Amino acid sequence: MPGQAPVESTATAAAALALSLSDGRTLVASRLEGTRENGFAATVDGRVERLSRGDLVAVHGVAVQPLDLAAAWLPAGEVVRGTLTGGDPAGDTLTILSPVLGSVELAVDRLAAFVPAGGASPRLEPAALPLPTGVDEALFVHARIGYDLLAGSLHRFTPQGVRFATSGNETAKAYGKNEFVALRIGDPAPREEPPVATLLTRTGDRLGVGAVVFTAEGVRCELENGAVAALRVGDLACLSFRGPWTYLSDLEPTAVDETGFEGPVLLPYRRDAAVAGGALVAADRTHGKGLGVHSRSRLTFTVPPGAASFWTRVALDDSAAALPLRPDVDVRVVHGGVVAFERRGLEPGGEPADTGLLPVSPGATLILEVDFGKGRELGDRVDWLTPIFLPSPAR
Repeated sequence: MPGQAPVESTATAAAALALSLSDGRTLVASRLEGTRENGFAATVDGRVERLSRGDLVAVHGVAVQPLDLAAAWLPAGEVVRGTLTGGDPAGDTLTILSPVLGSVELAVDRLAAFVPAGGASPRLEPAALPLPTGVDEALFVHARIGYDLLAGSLHRFTPQGVRFATSGNETAKAYGKNEFVALRIGDPAPREEPPVATLLTRTGDRLGVGAVVFTAEGVRCELENGAVAALRVGDLACLSFRGPWTYLSDLEPTAVDETGFEGPVLLPYRRDAAVAGGALVAADRTHGKGLGVHSRSRLTFTVPPGAASFWTRVALDDSAAALPLRPDVDVRVVHGGVVAFERRGLEPGGEPADTGLLPVSPGATLILEVDFGKGRELGDRVDWLTPIFLPSPAR
């Protein structure tokens, strides 16, 4: 594809895909072809299973592998990671060369933050870089201790960095990528159209996408500016589709109860991310939707109108296995005051525990609970994976 980044994937194109279906099943497909509009053909254990519109909730591919890349952050947690290659002279766009998406052009008015590569800085998110009241744009520059904030206005992106004018100066100054921690813009424009799905890539890109086409070679996704990105299967981390369902992570909890073993919880819960940051990855599979929590955690939700069942999987995040600890937790799903699912002694490794389809009643409470298991809670990083409320099956 023209503009494709010349960086080879470390994963194979023949990597199997895990498919989350709206009937509560999970299939492992060696091949997936088709479109959502016309349906998919999934090859499972040598046989072809036809999936119609609305059957496919999410496609889970490889684990996200964070790299030291620059990050262009958009609203709602969307991000493109890669190498800054510049921008147009008028300052309306910037271009990122992603290892898996190729050359991606982004509108500056959609930008919430730009974080150059280097050290820990690409992991910074816009929420960690608040703007003072009355400041709409700012450059966070390196200082002897921490950073200094320069209020002003962005003029344009260049291959070397940015041209930025501080408040009171009409002339913009060039700042190289190694001279600033981040650029922040306070009021980015929202998307014009809601996405069909949310894409996560091997290198940690997260983007809302339009039309999605699976072929024998990989997957093509339409970006919001109309451009098409082509990925190999081995570069796909997750695709989470919108549909007549409700992801739990899109809802606000009605109550949050989090406590540590001897004090406050070590890490508060996070939406659509692992509790320690990064993607939700369990058993080497990435989930774009879900909740990352630390024991002890009790999140209460109200079952939305139209919901007939609830389904999720739950596991220790793969990052917990790398700790010099032996995490162990008890997990439960409680509906209307009754324990609908429970697994004691959940440990790292193996496939996530599957609740199966749990009947629910709109307006009732649903609680996701993670309790201390054996020992302390220091490594108890738990992922609720693609938790979803599903409507009654169409007749």
